[in-house]
Amino acid sequence: MESHFEKQNTDVLQKSFKEMISTLPKEKYWVFSVDQYQYQGFWFTLPFLQGALSAQQQFQAQPTDIILCSSPRTGTA
Repeated sequence: MESHFEKQNTDVLQKSFKEMISTLPKEKYWVFSVDQYQYQGFWFTLPFLQGALSAQQQFQAQPTDIILCSSPRTGTA
């Protein structure tokens, strides 16, 4: 359960993200006809951009951290 402080912090971050996102170059994504935003040389749809911003804002790397990532499955069951 989120504390009152965590909720306020989340609300402040969301507001700052919205303000920053409104200043970014925006184009319609030709495949799904949704907006995508250019940020740091890459194009993001809104959910992925919000995730990237949140990670940059909140993640504190440690010397022993290992980050493992992969693309989601595509075209297979």
